[in-house]
Amino acid sequence: MDTLLRVNAAQYADREAAVDGTQRLTYAALDERVERLAHWLLKQGISPGDRAAILLTDGTPYLTVLLACGRIGAIAVLLNWRLAPAEIGWIAKNAEPAMTFVNPRFSALLAEAEAGAIIEVDEGHDPQGQFESIVAAEQPRQTLPDLLPERPLYMMYTSGTTGKPKGCLQAGSAVASSAMGFCVRRGFTHTERLLSINPMFHVVGMQQVAAMLACGGTTVFAGRDDDSAAVLDLIHREACTTTSAFPQISFQWFAMEAVRGGMMPLTNYTGGAGMGRPQIYETFETAWDCRVTGGYGQTEVCGFATFIDYADMCKNPRSIGWPMPHVEMTILDPNGNQLPLGEEGEICLRGPSVMLGYWRNEEASEAALGHGWLRTGDLGTMDDRGLGYLLGRAKELIKTGGENVYPAEVDAVFAEMPEVADAGCAGVPDKQWGEAVKAFVVLKPGEQLSREEIAARFKASIAGYKRPRYIEFVDQLPRDPLGKLLRRELSARPVTPDQAA
Repeated sequence: MDTLLRVNAAQYADREAAVDGTQRLTYAALDERVERLAHWLLKQGISPGDRAAILLTDGTPYLTVLLACGRIGAIAVLLNWRLAPAEIGWIAKNAEPAMTFVNPRFSALLAEAEAGAIIEVDEGHDPQGQFESIVAAEQPRQTLPDLLPERPLYMMYTSGTTGKPKGCLQAGSAVASSAMGFCVRRGFTHTERLLSINPMFHVVGMQQVAAMLACGGTTVFAGRDDDSAAVLDLIHREACTTTSAFPQISFQWFAMEAVRGGMMPLTNYTGGAGMGRPQIYETFETAWDCRVTGGYGQTEVCGFATFIDYADMCKNPRSIGWPMPHVEMTILDPNGNQLPLGEEGEICLRGPSVMLGYWRNEEASEAALGHGWLRTGDLGTMDDRGLGYLLGRAKELIKTGGENVYPAEVDAVFAEMPEVADAGCAGVPDKQWGEAVKAFVVLKPGEQLSREEIAARFKASIAGYKRPRYIEFVDQLPRDPLGKLLRRELSARPVTPDQAA
């Protein structure tokens, strides 16, 4: 990614690179701030391979810190500000950051974390603030490390089947490969202006921003507190041409179109794929004259690994599309053997954007990469045209609003409740978020526990998107003869309003 910035700073010095609520940076200005921060980090003793955590809202400081880490070979640990303090604490213990850049609004999330030196980053770009003082001042220049493109750039922590997250380690060259492949498939040029609405600690948000660096475009960061009207106003004010947003977010813009003359500057919209309902994007294509594309991907492959346009979505509504130009896709059986076209197996990927592995977790890395392919954990098929189809999630993953939730994480919280004899959760259909977490609880004889009490305990233990939206009290849970919970049976049970948590 750093190479992409350097090239653009030389070729497009005066072109806008990044815009947020209070700051506009050209490529030359962004490159200079990155350079100053990189030399400051070296002066503080941060060396190649050291970790620097980022707990910030999206904006020019986030991008500056990430790229400065890349310039000196430090590994950026991208912290999700939706997590609970205990979860942040576990990640910090695993990653051992030497330094953490934090927005003051998130300081409380570090209460249980050993986060190293703390650098406060003010959202308003206060010239007297700690971060702005660093990047605005001329720093003593040192010799920068000689780094390989395959060096680690960042870690994103993903949920694990054991309930503990795994640090997905990505190389700078992998992020660049993903970004360039994305640009090719989307037809991006230097005139592109991205509305960045997905957080950069999420792989979709990261891939979109990296794509702007790859094509010389402009990233316009939406504020974390912006409502739908403010985001729509931002699209028009900044003449944004592309975005990737869940339909649930963008649907709200339709009702506001009239006050803006019925015009929409977006010409390129990235949505999901394989949902079986491509018609939800019809208005985007017709009323907005916006090119809708979709795809499938994972954190472990730096974002979208497949591509499909709207016309092919309509012809093949369950398809996730064709592989990106930098990715190969196949279907493997449990032993790592490739299956014939049409047979069901595990969707597997390989190419330069595949992760280096999981941080300090050789067992999980071997399980994911041991056959020479990235084993996604998702079941699917491929047809004779090379189109992929997603059938289900082999690891019982719940995907709610674009976030991954493993049932084991939720079950672990119930295991700490003395009133609970047995509990399990499963994904259930949700109109707004695609899926929601529903918990099934068996209380011990004579014990009482309300949905409100359960919700309060979850609030202190786990991120909001992982908490059960519905809770059903039952006499027993369905299990097979070996005691394994039959989550598919739980998912099939009806959801009623009185079960809302």
